[in-house]
Amino acid sequence: MLIIDKYIPFMILLALFVLFNGYILTRKILFLRVAVSTIGIVKKVGSESSDSGSSVYYQNVEFDNDQGKTFTVSSVMGSSSVRDSEGSAVKVLYLSDDPENAVINDFKNIWGFESIVFVIACVALYVYFEQI
Repeated sequence: MLIIDKYIPFMILLALFVLFNGYILTRKILFLRVAVSTIGIVKKVGSESSDSGSSVYYQNVEFDNDQGKTFTVSSVMGSSSVRDSEGSAVKVLYLSDDPENAVINDFKNIWGFESIVFVIACVALYVYFEQI
C-alpha cells in the first residue's frame, strides 16, 4: 500500500473543507460588493461569562435602512472587552432587499469565521505535509 493511499480520506475531507470555505468566502465577497453602508447606534452591550470566568461582550445595534425603517443587528462574534459603549455610532452593512441580515462593519463580524477556518485549514495542511 502506498503511503499516499493512507491519507486519501484526509485529502477528501480537506478538499470538502476548502470547497465549503470557498463557498462561504464567495458569498461574503458578493455581499460586500453590493451591501449598503449606514451608521447604526449601539443600543445595548450584553455579556456572557465563560467557564474560565472571563466575560464575552456582544453589541446590539439599531440602524435605519434607506426607506427609514429601523432594524437591529447583533454582533456575530463576541469580544473580550467592550469596544463601543451604548450610544456609540458604528458602521453597518446590509442588503437593500434584506436588511434583516445586516452585519456590523468590523473585521471580527465580517471576516472572523473565515479567519478561523483559514487557520484550521493551514494547520491541517501543515500536519498533512509533515506526515508525507
